[in-house]
Amino acid sequence: MNTLRLAVLAVALGLSGCAMVRPPIKTVEPFVAPSTTPADTPACRLFDPADLTEHRFYNGYANASSCFWLSDDSGPLSISLRDKSTPEQYLAKPTGLKTSPITIGGHSGLLAENSRGTGTCGVVLTHPGGVAAAEVLTDAGGRSCEIAQAVMKVIEPKLS
Repeated sequence: MNTLRLAVLAVALGLSGCAMVRPPIKTVEPFVAPSTTPADTPACRLFDPADLTEHRFYNGYANASSCFWLSDDSGPLSISLRDKSTPEQYLAKPTGLKTSPITIGGHSGLLAENSRGTGTCGVVLTHPGGVAAAEVLTDAGGRSCEIAQAVMKVIEPKLS
């Protein structure tokens, strides 16, 4: 009889110990889809594909500080805004990065060849709050810098 009581006690203690080591149940955060409407973000409001029809840009997607436009002609385009930043801070340092000073309208900055890798190109201009950048993210048949400058000429008047 004592053996039975010891067995029940051991099982009870064992089960209570298992209950204490179980990990706490975490609540699941609701899924929030990223913005898929480029007009929702400040970077996207800087550029309208209708302003530069020769490269056939169309809506892509956006995140908090960048807007990505797609093009069957020139490849993807990234338009970004970064507060309290300089062109040098904004630019990654990939192999082959070549920068040169550039002025478009009343804003100065850098023309960055190979800004995101070989063949890509970006124009990064300063404005009172930080920098604005337009980067062509593919080789674009050797026209990446030409296209990035054309996009930034459309964007520049909108910079405060």
